[in-house]
Amino acid sequence: MARGIVNRASAGISRQTVGIVPDSASPTGAGRAAETGGEEGQGAGPLDRYMTVLELVASFPGAITMSDVCTLLDMPKTSAHRLLAGLLRAGLVEGGGRHRTYSLGTRLVRLLHMSAEDSWIIALARPALEALTAERGETCYLTRLVGHGVRVVFSVSPEVQWRSYVQPGLEMPPHAAATAKAILAFQEPALIEKALERDLIALTTQTRTTRDTILDEYAEVRTKGYATCISEIDEGLGALGFPVRLDDGSILYSVGLTGPVQRVFNDDLPVRIASLEKAAASLSRVLSHGSRIASRA
Repeated sequence: MARGIVNRASAGISRQTVGIVPDSASPTGAGRAAETGGEEGQGAGPLDRYMTVLELVASFPGAITMSDVCTLLDMPKTSAHRLLAGLLRAGLVEGGGRHRTYSLGTRLVRLLHMSAEDSWIIALARPALEALTAERGETCYLTRLVGHGVRVVFSVSPEVQWRSYVQPGLEMPPHAAATAKAILAFQEPALIEKALERDLIALTTQTRTTRDTILDEYAEVRTKGYATCISEIDEGLGALGFPVRLDDGSILYSVGLTGPVQRVFNDDLPVRIASLEKAAASLSRVLSHGSRIASRA
């Protein structure tokens, strides 16, 4: 899957966007450009060479060295070093150094999750969600970050009446939904700003609609470790959201539990939070490993 993403990315990512300096910008760049055809459309351009190296790293994640790149691409060591250094600066690969191997970078893994088809995610998440639903007797669901929004990936519900609230594909309000808060609270400021650009509609009398109060709540989520929604989307409906931290430290998913407010937020709240934390740990393990498998597909 990663190779497919890498190939698609080559058409849409500018050199400035990924932070890679084209060879032609260096003192000897004109010579190298001439060797490969120079002008756009004639031979391989600078970005093509970066993409070729990136595809190679995706094919042998965590195993390929600079020496391997030189051998497999019949490339001088100076050229391989320059290309890998550019990919490292852009966050598209990680590792390197003397005798060290390269793997896909956090930035590209993030792209993998955000653009992945739901099928493998659902297959891996289903057991944890079914176990959580069986344990707690409530509707449970997985959401993920897509662009600057949060959408439902998969849900399990013991009661038909609650299924419509967390249908797969549904976008969760960034200022009201517990699972959206649980993800967005841990994102970079620029992404949060983008997520909150929309009209923050008062869905109920309990909905927070000002940017400052929402940012304050995000800060509270980071402190508590989980998010809540108490009649903020529908009167009488409550939800808990717990972030799923992948093994690279990123938070692109969250697991949620929803039901009547009086049931979700009763005296058993600490037990529900503990159950969500356990499910989040299980999801972190399988989704982190799944992304590594997907990158080799």
